[in-house]
Amino acid sequence: MSSVIKIAIFSAYFCLTLSSATSESMKSEIAPKYPNIVLFLADDMSWFDVGAYHQRSDYAPKNARTPHIDQLAREGMMFSHAFTTTAMCAVTRQQLYTGLYPVRSGAFGNHTRVHDGVKSVAHYFRDMGYRVGLAGKGHVFPGKAYPFIRAGKANKGATGESSFGIEITRQFMARDKTRPFFLIVASANPHEPWSRGDATQYPPNALQVPPFLNDTQSLRERLSAYLAEVSDLDREVGLVDDELKKLGLHNDTIFIFTTEQGSSLPFGKWTTYDSGLKTAFIVRWPRKITANTVSDAMIEYVDVIPTLTDIVNNTVPANTDGSSFKSVLLGEQTEHKVYVYGIQTSLNVHYGAAYPIRSIRSKRLKLIHNLMADGNFSNILTQDPWFKEELAAEKKLGNDRYARYVTRPEYELYDVINDPFEQINLIDQPDYKMSVKSLKRYLENWMVEQGDRGIDTELSVCERKGFAHRRCP
Repeated sequence: MSSVIKIAIFSAYFCLTLSSATSESMKSEIAPKYPNIVLFLADDMSWFDVGAYHQRSDYAPKNARTPHIDQLAREGMMFSHAFTTTAMCAVTRQQLYTGLYPVRSGAFGNHTRVHDGVKSVAHYFRDMGYRVGLAGKGHVFPGKAYPFIRAGKANKGATGESSFGIEITRQFMARDKTRPFFLIVASANPHEPWSRGDATQYPPNALQVPPFLNDTQSLRERLSAYLAEVSDLDREVGLVDDELKKLGLHNDTIFIFTTEQGSSLPFGKWTTYDSGLKTAFIVRWPRKITANTVSDAMIEYVDVIPTLTDIVNNTVPANTDGSSFKSVLLGEQTEHKVYVYGIQTSLNVHYGAAYPIRSIRSKRLKLIHNLMADGNFSNILTQDPWFKEELAAEKKLGNDRYARYVTRPEYELYDVINDPFEQINLIDQPDYKMSVKSLKRYLENWMVEQGDRGIDTELSVCERKGFAHRRCP
C-alpha cells in the first residue's frame, strides 16, 4: 500500500511540475516582445518634398521622387499635421530626443545645451534594456545628456554609400540579437551644400516652384541641386529598410521617417511658417498600425518619446512636455492636440540678429508674434549674395515677397486651410478679432508655463551655448 501511495504522490508531483513548466514556457512565448525602433531623420527637408505628401495635396509643388519613403507611407500611417517647435537643426533634435520644449530644456538657440540633469531617449530606452544608437549627425549638447552608442559617422561629402556611415549602422543592427535596439539615423541629406545625388533627374526648367518663392532661373537651379539630395536621402531610407529585411527584423521594428524642418530656402528653416515648422512624419509598425492610413491628428516632436515609451511599457516619462499619441497610431482615437507652438531664436545663428518669434497654430489659424519687429530678420541666407541679388531683382519688378521675409509686422495671422503657404496676412481683418485675442492668450500662457521671457530669453541665448560660437562671446 505504501508503494502505491508513493507512486501516486510522485505522479501527482510530476504532473504538477510539468504543468508549471509548460505554463512558464507558454508565458515566455506569449510575453510581449519589445519592438526595435528606427527613427530616420532628414536634415533641412520640406514636408512637401516627399512624394506621398505632395501626391495628396492640390497646392504643393510636385517635384521630388521618393519611392522608398512613399512605400513606407503605404505600409504605415502618414501624419498630415506633424510639427517641430523650432525650424532649426540642433533645437529640433533636442526636443525630439528629450520630449521637452526648447526654453524648458535650456537648448532654445542653435548650438546650445540642455540643462544639467535633462534626460534623453538614450536614458529612457537604455533603462528598458535597449541598445540606443546614433548614426550620422549629432549636433546636440552636452554629450552626457545624450549617451548614444555611435552607430555611424557623419559624412557630408559628395561621395560614399551614405551620409551617416551605414557600414557601422549595419553592424549595430546585427549585433546582440538578445536585446532590442533604438537606432536614430541622422542623415546629412539634404542639408547644404547640395553636392550629393543626381541633379540631371531634376531639369531646372521642368520644376514646379513653390508659390512663396520667386520663380527665377537661379532659384530653379538651386531647387534642382536640393532635390537631387532629397532623392539621395530616399535611397538611404531604402538602404536601412533593406537591412532590416535581410536581418529578418522588418515585422518587429517600428520605423519612423521624419523631415526635421523645412529647407534653407526663404520662408523655411529659421521661421515659424508652416514651410519651416511642419514636417513629414510616417510610422510603420507591421501588424500593429493599419497600413496605408493618414492621420489628421496634430502632433509635435515633443510627443514622440512619450509615445514610444508608452508603446514599449505603457509609461510616459514624468518630466517631459509631450503627450503620447499611441491611441492615434493604434486607430483608437483620431485627434491629439488642439494647438501646436513655435519659437525661433536667431541671435546666435550665423549672421543672425536678435529677432525672437513665437507662434501658435490650430488646424485653421496660425498667429505669429514677431517680438522685435522694428529690426530686420537676418541669418546666413539673407547675407548670401544670391539672396541679395534676388531681393534687388524683385524690387525692380515691383514684387516684395522676399522683402516681407526680411521686414515683418509685429503680428501675422493666416488661415492655413485656405492659404496653406501663408501669403495673406489677416491680422487687421475685423472678423478675426476674437480669434486673435484667444490665440494671444493661449500663446502667452504657454510662454509663462515654459519660463519663456520673450525678448529677454532671446538676449540670454549666449548663456546657453554648447561650444565656442562666433555669434556668442
